[in-house]
Amino acid sequence: MTILVTGARGSVARGVITRLVAAGRSVRIASSDPTELEPTAGVEAVRLSLREPDNAAEVLRDVTSVFLYAEAAGIADFVKAAQAADVRHIVLLSSASTNAPDPQSNPLAASHHAVEVAVTESEIPYTVLRPGAFAGNAIGWKYQLMGGGSIQLPYPNAQVAPIHEEDIADVATAILLAGDHLGETLDLNGPESLSFVEQIAILVDVLGRELPFTEVTRDEALAGLTRHMQPGYANALLDLWESAVDPEPISGTTEAITGKPGRTFRAWAHDHREDFADGDGQRG
Repeated sequence: MTILVTGARGSVARGVITRLVAAGRSVRIASSDPTELEPTAGVEAVRLSLREPDNAAEVLRDVTSVFLYAEAAGIADFVKAAQAADVRHIVLLSSASTNAPDPQSNPLAASHHAVEVAVTESEIPYTVLRPGAFAGNAIGWKYQLMGGGSIQLPYPNAQVAPIHEEDIADVATAILLAGDHLGETLDLNGPESLSFVEQIAILVDVLGRELPFTEVTRDEALAGLTRHMQPGYANALLDLWESAVDPEPISGTTEAITGKPGRTFRAWAHDHREDFADGDGQRG
């Protein structure tokens, strides 16, 4: 009776692993490069490439539940292997981007949508988790500060309800352990909607130093984003921010499932103070 956690290097997956081990469950963790994993004593680490899951049958041996990272390439073969292994529950980490009207053609959503379709149309009971903006996206501002001395904001008043990665891990673990919410798709976000300017103000307060920002044009933002992502993805992200003019509705999923309120962005900032320690050559 083993739970397989894929994408084990990710922040959410690491939180799920810690919680499952603490609950006394048998856990197998998988990554395309298991040599980079640091498994807890008694936890088996295995190689699994979700793009080419050629060894999925062996990895899924004795597995009853899977925490699945959304990787579209190879998903059909992985789901087929999971069905053959008699997996009883897949908890899929997807994305709120799949709520878009045309997710199959939206660069932000297409990959997650393809995995959702493969999982939900299989014979395996499933739960789909659709988190919105991760609070951890704010760490990207650190690198902007290091590279140019200022955070570049094309839509400074865009509203999101950033979610702490630990809340996603709490929700996923609770569902894996209880084996409930079968056949459900759950939206997750943080407990408060904040503009990017408000998030920066919270970081300034927590870190005790200024984080300068500059409002830039869409074209300027696009030029910066396409240094490390495809233009289609960058444009879709900018479209999302441009449309986020109203406060994001709060799902309440974290509290409904765990019985605890979701962690605030301020709590996330306190938890990640060290991640910003070298953001501008100072220590907060």
